[in-house]
Amino acid sequence: MKKNVIVAQSGGPSPVINSSLRGVVEACRSFPDIFGTIYGGWHGIEGVLKEELLNLSVQDEDEISLLRYTP
Repeated sequence: MKKNVIVAQSGGPSPVINSSLRGVVEACRSFPDIFGTIYGGWHGIEGVLKEELLNLSVQDEDEISLLRYTP
């Protein structure tokens, strides 16, 4: 059974946070037999608690790779 993943980050947008998000998504995509849907909490943990989630799995690979250049 595949495991879904949820990412919740805090501290505001920064190159480090965006790169770590990119890393999580790319790592999960590298193991499609293990990981299913990748969710991101809108506004971090607050979004998780309010069930405000973004499906990061549907984002294009090129869009995710741009996170490394996004401040």
